[in-house]
Amino acid sequence: MSHLKQQIARAFAFAGAALLLGVVVYFFTQALIPFVELPDIAGSVFALGFILIFLNLSFALGKRFCSRTFEMERYPYVLALVLILPTLILSLMTDRFSGPGAALLFFGMITLAVLAGAFLGIRSGSRKRDKLIREALETGEAEKHEV
Repeated sequence: MSHLKQQIARAFAFAGAALLLGVVVYFFTQALIPFVELPDIAGSVFALGFILIFLNLSFALGKRFCSRTFEMERYPYVLALVLILPTLILSLMTDRFSGPGAALLFFGMITLAVLAGAFLGIRSGSRKRDKLIREALETGEAEKHEV
């Protein structure tokens, strides 16, 4: 398999995983989405919970993707948007919000969370990849000197 085909296959695999994760997160949290609109601290706690869930998932996807390849360095941003796509579409189709303002606030919140997670994942994945390359080079040099 050529290098380009391998990169395309990896990109599709990660996009499929992101879509699947987005659907799973929606189905497990769909009943909690209306609680984000609560006016007291409970609404803030639920909003923070959604932010942390999406930020964490986006970070993990971005870190794993970037630690495996040099190409497509910005692809985790696409994965982040694919991750929230099911939540955006399904919550609009099932009328989870009291009005358009609440929906826009929720969508903006989780969009910023996944983009921040992708940014941090890119940085962390690149550092991990560079560390692994350095260790491999050091191990190769040590074996070369032993022979």
